[in-house]
Amino acid sequence: MFVAKTIKEVRNFLEQETEFGKSVSFVPTMGALHEGHLSLVKKAKEIGEISVVSIFVNKTQFNDQNDYEKYPKTLEQDLEKLRALDPSCVFIPDDSEIFPEESAFKITPKKLTDCLCGAARAGHFDGVALIITKLFNIVKPNIAIFGEKDFQQVLVIKKLVRDLNFNVEIFVQPTLREESGLAMSSRNQRLSESSKIKAANIFRILSEIKNDPKILPEKRKELLEIGFEKIDYLEIREEKNLNLVEDFSAKIPARIFIAAYLDGVRLIDNLEL
Repeated sequence: MFVAKTIKEVRNFLEQETEFGKSVSFVPTMGALHEGHLSLVKKAKEIGEISVVSIFVNKTQFNDQNDYEKYPKTLEQDLEKLRALDPSCVFIPDDSEIFPEESAFKITPKKLTDCLCGAARAGHFDGVALIITKLFNIVKPNIAIFGEKDFQQVLVIKKLVRDLNFNVEIFVQPTLREESGLAMSSRNQRLSESSKIKAANIFRILSEIKNDPKILPEKRKELLEIGFEKIDYLEIREEKNLNLVEDFSAKIPARIFIAAYLDGVRLIDNLEL
C-alpha cells in the first residue's frame, strides 16, 4: 500500500502502475472510516486493477465552519484499517496541497440541488463538485465508487461526470447498517450510546413509511417526540430527478429521504420506496 501525500507523488505512482493500461478504481473519502467505507474499498479492489483511496476532509463542502471543526479526524486509525485491505495507493493530501491558494473558480450545479441537502446546506454541493473535479483530474480513475446513503450526492456526481465529460464510470454500493438499522456514518462517532439507540429510530420510521407513505406527517412528529432536535426534511422524492412525490399511487421509482439532528449531529438516510 503506497501512501502519497502530494499530487506529484500520487501521479508518479499511477503513471508507473498504469503504464500497461491497467484500470484504476477510486474511492474518495473524508476519513473516519467505518465498515461502509471499507466495503467500497473491497469493491474497488475487486473491479479495478489499481485501487486508490483518498482521505481528505473537504472544507469547501461544509456550510457550517463549526461542523467542519468537529468532523472526526482519525488518520492513523484509518491507515491501519486500510493496510488490512491493502489497496494499491492511499492519497492523504493536506489543505495546502489541494487548495494552495483561494480558488478562482466555482462549479455550481444547476439541477438536483434545490432540495434536500442542497436546500438545507447552502453551497454544499458547490464544494462537492469542486473537490470531485479536482480529485478526478488528479487520479484519473476509470471507475469511482460511492455509497448509496449519500443518494443526492451520487446523482449530482453522475450529472457532473456527464456534463463535464469525465471518462469515469460511477459505481454505487448499498448502504451498510449497524445491527440496530442505523446507517453507518462517520458522524455516528459523535453520538453518545444513548443517542445511538434513539438514532436507530430513523430506519424504523423509514421502514414504516415505506409500508404506508400516508403516515409520513405523523412519523415526522414522532421523531421530534422521541428527542430529535430538528428535521431538515422527511420527504418522498423520485429517484431519477428528486421531484417531490405527492401521489403515492404513482408507479415510479422513488425514495424516502431524511435529515435529522440528534445531539447536534446531522444524520441522513434514505430508503427505496
